[in-house]
Amino acid sequence: MALPPDLIDDATTEILLRLPPDDPACLVRASVACKAWRQLVCDPAFLRRYRAFHGAPPLLGFLRNIYDDGPCAQFVVAAAAAASASPFSEPVLERRNWWVLECRHGRVLIQSFERPASTNLLVWDPITGDQKHVPEPTEPFYYHTAAVLCGVEGCNHLDCHGGPFLVAFMGVHDREEEEEDLTWAGVYSSETGAWTMSSTIQLDAYMEATPSLLARDALYFSLQEGEKILKYDLIEQSLQVIKAPDMFEPTKGIVVAAEDGGLGLAGLIHGYLHLWSWQAGPHSVAEWVQGRVVDLCTLFATVDSWTFNVIGFQEGTDTIFISTDVGVFAVMPKSGQMNKVGESGSYCKITPYTSFYTLDVAKGMLPPP
Repeated sequence: MALPPDLIDDATTEILLRLPPDDPACLVRASVACKAWRQLVCDPAFLRRYRAFHGAPPLLGFLRNIYDDGPCAQFVVAAAAAASASPFSEPVLERRNWWVLECRHGRVLIQSFERPASTNLLVWDPITGDQKHVPEPTEPFYYHTAAVLCGVEGCNHLDCHGGPFLVAFMGVHDREEEEEDLTWAGVYSSETGAWTMSSTIQLDAYMEATPSLLARDALYFSLQEGEKILKYDLIEQSLQVIKAPDMFEPTKGIVVAAEDGGLGLAGLIHGYLHLWSWQAGPHSVAEWVQGRVVDLCTLFATVDSWTFNVIGFQEGTDTIFISTDVGVFAVMPKSGQMNKVGESGSYCKITPYTSFYTLDVAKGMLPPP
């Protein structure tokens, strides 16, 4: 019997474009099927189309911090990727004396306690394995938080590996002559290798070392267990403090992206997930507006005895991560969908890691065909 004719290149491309990005093993299997497919899958033009076709990078896992005889950072592969025996299991992290601050645009910002104080910030790429040490600013501080983001203007953030990056640093130090602590902001550029100090503000709340939110042209940091929010405007390089809604006094919220792409807040009260958004009100004065309220007991089809905690969010989507007695779930309030992404355990806050895991950026980390 004669062999069936080969597919034309255009048809093969259209088929391979539709391989699911949240299962990176699919591209690897396609690359070993035959030489023609491997050349296609490794072609930079195809990979650009692949990323553009799927849009937002998929969730590959999340990072969390634990304290076991010292600080320890862990990378947990998402349940879907782990179940498919994905090659993404290679860059799994469990590193003592590392503390994850946050991750964004394919990079992870880590506080390292392995080196002298002048070099204990580093930016790590889980896929390529690259590490870039960031010198701490010369401005004095006694506690801080920081954020990392792509440094390419106009980038679509579908493939930010290896390019320039920025680190925004919020430091706090007290001055004996002042009644309140002084918070200052600085930005480090990997292109110039230097810090730029921008603005200061008097702050009467302590800063949390939790992931920030990048919404439009501003970064938002949680203060005092979510009672307040510190806004850093990346364009004007100014600082502003925003008070959270009063209803979150007994149960603190976390900053999330609102449905309109701006600042939002999510918190749990008696098994209900409450969503708020910061919007311009009368006379252009911004105020909190109540949004969706999700009954988690109904969504999970469970009883009130379950324990729920909001532990993270995924930028660019409406995905909120909630820990339960049986595991970690990604909840999409708008659609009412959810899926399990991790096993049960001790979680305070997690930082989801999203990226395309393709052959061009994972060179040297995938097995040879």
